[in-house]
Amino acid sequence: MFARVTVVRSIVWRGVSLIQRMGVMTWPMKPDRNTTLWWTSLRVVSVLNILAFVGVVATMDWSLAWRGWHLLLAGVYAGVCAFRSFFPRVDLERTVMVDHWLSSIVLGRTAATIAEMCFTAQLALVLLEASTVVPWLYPIGVAILPLIAVAQVACWMGALTGNHLWHAVEELLWTAMVLLMGVAGAGLWMHFGFGVRVFVGVGWLGCLSAVVVMSGLDVPMYIRRWRTETQAGTKFLSVGEGFVDALHRREPTGSWEVWRHEVAWMTPYFSASVWLSLFLARFSVAM
Repeated sequence: MFARVTVVRSIVWRGVSLIQRMGVMTWPMKPDRNTTLWWTSLRVVSVLNILAFVGVVATMDWSLAWRGWHLLLAGVYAGVCAFRSFFPRVDLERTVMVDHWLSSIVLGRTAATIAEMCFTAQLALVLLEASTVVPWLYPIGVAILPLIAVAQVACWMGALTGNHLWHAVEELLWTAMVLLMGVAGAGLWMHFGFGVRVFVGVGWLGCLSAVVVMSGLDVPMYIRRWRTETQAGTKFLSVGEGFVDALHRREPTGSWEVWRHEVAWMTPYFSASVWLSLFLARFSVAM
């Protein structure tokens, strides 16, 4: 296993070096050691995730319901997460690792919006499939898509205007979706077998962790930042001004002091959430 990881890491570094020589990727400075280790791990995991997706496609049981849609949605999600792992950025602050147009905040936010809607659609498909056994899961499956669509609008507003209050709204909407999935898990637990129950149990732990982080840490943090900026008389950008700013402005840095604050959410986002997406694509509650 170690040998395989070493080979994948070597391939990643050779690819990055080639792109650098082509002038596609440039750094304003050499990233800090901790930043380099963390960023390298993200890229290695992303390559492994793409290989895992290929494995899912190769071993797919096409007799299961919705497999084509699940594969499409999971492929988009895994691909976007890999792209964002190679070109990480922080939307509101315009922080990027790589100083290139591929690190554009607008491009990255657009890709993230598509990916997150795909991931939500996968969850909705699971609930719609399970609703043949548990009918009350159907309205939850239908509800989570528009809920997260509104969350995406709030995220865009925060990224464009620089107003942290919009991100607090976004996190609250994601919290609501997670709670709905937790309730849906109860329906799956009561009506399905051991394998689904194990999956639901792990899912409940994930839901609990997400709710604690989003509502207990992120939302208060965004509200504090909004209050501080409001009291300081900060002038937020209009949507038009913010779009131009997000399209062109980038603040490249390899400082660990900057990126360490993003590790807690980026690491599981670009790894565990992709694994969940691939799992949903490969297996069915009907199994």
